[in-house]
Amino acid sequence: MPRLVDLLSAPGLDTLRPRAGPLDATEVTGIRLEPRAGGLAAVPAGPVAVLLAPVPDHLLDVAVRDAAAAGAAALVLPGGEQVTGDIAVHALAERGRIAVLTTDGDLAALVVAVDRAVAGDSADALARIEAAARELPSAAGDPERAAAIAARLLGTPVERRAPGPGEEGATAAGPDGEGRRAAAAQPGHPGTAVRSVLALAALTAAGGGHGDVPVRSRGHLLAELLVAPQDQTARLAARGRTIGLPVDGRHIALRIEAAALPAADRYRLLDTVLPRTLTDVRQHSDGHVPDGVHWNAALVDDALVVLGTWPTDPGAPGRRTALAVARRAVDRLRRLHPEADLRGGVGAPHRGPLGIRTSAREARAALLKPATADTAPVTAHDAAGLDRMLLEWYASDTAREAVDELLAPVTELGPERADPLLRTLQAYLDHNNSPARAAEELHLHRNAVGARIRRITDLTGADLTDPETRLALQLACRARLTIPPGPKQPPA
Repeated sequence: MPRLVDLLSAPGLDTLRPRAGPLDATEVTGIRLEPRAGGLAAVPAGPVAVLLAPVPDHLLDVAVRDAAAAGAAALVLPGGEQVTGDIAVHALAERGRIAVLTTDGDLAALVVAVDRAVAGDSADALARIEAAARELPSAAGDPERAAAIAARLLGTPVERRAPGPGEEGATAAGPDGEGRRAAAAQPGHPGTAVRSVLALAALTAAGGGHGDVPVRSRGHLLAELLVAPQDQTARLAARGRTIGLPVDGRHIALRIEAAALPAADRYRLLDTVLPRTLTDVRQHSDGHVPDGVHWNAALVDDALVVLGTWPTDPGAPGRRTALAVARRAVDRLRRLHPEADLRGGVGAPHRGPLGIRTSAREARAALLKPATADTAPVTAHDAAGLDRMLLEWYASDTAREAVDELLAPVTELGPERADPLLRTLQAYLDHNNSPARAAEELHLHRNAVGARIRRITDLTGADLTDPETRLALQLACRARLTIPPGPKQPPA
């Protein structure tokens, strides 16, 4: 017989709210309706006892004591009564090893759902499969959410891996490669539910089961959008909307190449790392990337293109976020495959289906920048030519001396202490002296930003309310942090 904790995931029991006592102390044998609290002392051992009438507050502890003494697995109180703060009820429930729950749902439907779940028969299996078919489509293309929904409906963990001994599994091809799901095997009708729900979850994670998944997956369609003639963009964009590819957002493309490898090895390597790279960029958020940002990937022209899509203009913070995500992904790949000399280029944000192609072209152009000993593995497209202007300005001795003099009180602290201060100052100035917005970009508490800014002003004596001072410091920070220092000229 199942325990109560195993039943709560069953369809139709979502109105039950645990309030006190253990959920796994007693096996559930069925369900029993009691018109009055006075009849609880006579219930047999094992059922979920459901009271049809509310219990007065001063008799609630008596009802719990009687149900526990009779051996009921649980006591359900109607009307959504709140017992959370009743210390006596909690103590009695724990001591009597009985779960106390409330419900504000239809009691007739509750009786049917509990009876069906306890029996574990074909009706229960069908109800779980039906619930999966109803709920899973909302998680199309989201493997983590699809697995979570399946686990909740089955009442057992669902993991994203191949099945092992004593487990059931399901596989579906999707945009991130072959998606696998595994869960503990069960006999009889429950096993039927596990196999069916796993299959639905795998298809959902692959993109929702829209026709031919390998052909119409988001990854394959993204590749088509990037290489097809421009006059086909509208048709491909329409297909993309039907399978969850956010073609109408603002896109920033990352292009990763492995130029040191022969063409065949290059494609094989990038094809192998695509799923892991896509998972990395999605997990990089850790709460830092705003909600609504989507990541997709495709192999195009012996390169891996990773596309980040924002629902609105990402602005400077979004561009910096995309660059940080790209650097993290490429750094990881370079550590795993040092022989490939992997490098990345990042495009500027562009809107709509044509914006996907534009940002991808810019990412490719960024990779064509001349390589030097100081070139970072990831370079960004310089849309406004700001890098060139700063480079020309900073190349003059006068500008270098001005920057060095302006930032000297900070840089004299050494790189480990100076760089965080300079990055904080740049973000603070970029956001018009807003510590809150700078804190959001840097993933710091605003008090930490304020403390760093006070430290900088104490060191430099700069008046950050003066527009000319702010501009000078902003240029100095960008030059110092963006442009690698050149070789020092020998004294004349």
